Amino acid sequence: MATTGKIDGNNLLIYVQGSAVACTTSASLSMSMSSIDTTCKDSGGWASSIAGLKNWELSGEGLTEFDATYGFNDLVTLWKAGTEITVRFSTNVTGDKYFEGKGYITDLSEDAAMNDVTTYSFTIQGKDELNTPTYT
Repeated sequence: MATTGKIDGNNLLIYVQGSAVACTTSASLSMSMSSIDTTCKDSGGWASSIAGLKNWELSGEGLTEFDATYGFNDLVTLWKAGTEITVRFSTNVTGDKYFEGKGYITDLSEDAAMNDVTTYSFTIQGKDELNTPTYT
């Protein structure tokens, strides 16, 4: 049954190649569209534009676990190879909409501060359209 009411952020996960990225602590989907300026000299001082290119990116942060089922080391392998990946931002609850597309890992980092747990972050730049099917 589809999720109702407010969505608990703990339930939205990032999936890469069908596997949930392990031990994430945050996930973010960003969509944007550029505009094309169509302002003329006789516009009366008002800017005018039309829709331009759309793009999207998915990013996340997590705690590093070298023995994770699908974690930082797996993302490094995909990044090194320049692999086109399938990503999904989903609750995996039947009836819920989710976001899915193809992209590339464009940013990947790991931070190991003194007296703190090791963390990682990643960004996936979308390629082509971001789809919004319903989970079945």
